[in-house]
Amino acid sequence: MRVADSSALVKYYVREPGWERVRKVVLEGVTTLELAVIEVANALWKKVLRSEMGFDLAREIVEDLTIRRALPLEPCKPYVAEALRIAVEHGLTVYDALFVAFALKKGLELVTADSRQAEVAEKLSVKALLI
Repeated sequence: MRVADSSALVKYYVREPGWERVRKVVLEGVTTLELAVIEVANALWKKVLRSEMGFDLAREIVEDLTIRRALPLEPCKPYVAEALRIAVEHGLTVYDALFVAFALKKGLELVTADSRQAEVAEKLSVKALLI
């Protein structure tokens, strides 16, 4: 089991370059935070507004995450204090630090498309797969 952050999930769902690597990881087993659903929805909103994808597809992806529960979703609250510490000490947003804190607490590898987040994770002894 690994932790997939929002950047990896967006890459997978909208078929951005490298999505096949994320697909392999997803099929092997991933979990994520509830925050990822909101961040993915926000990224899809931008893509719809820019006419990069249709609304129906965006809605289908969000429903896959929320209604069909394609991935196990963990609540964020247990990780917020640690995420704040990581964010302050390492210059990440709290949003990104939440995924690092979750992976750290669970002893899981982090899957991300964010090189800075992967770098901080590695500094904290969290194995990171940069896709």
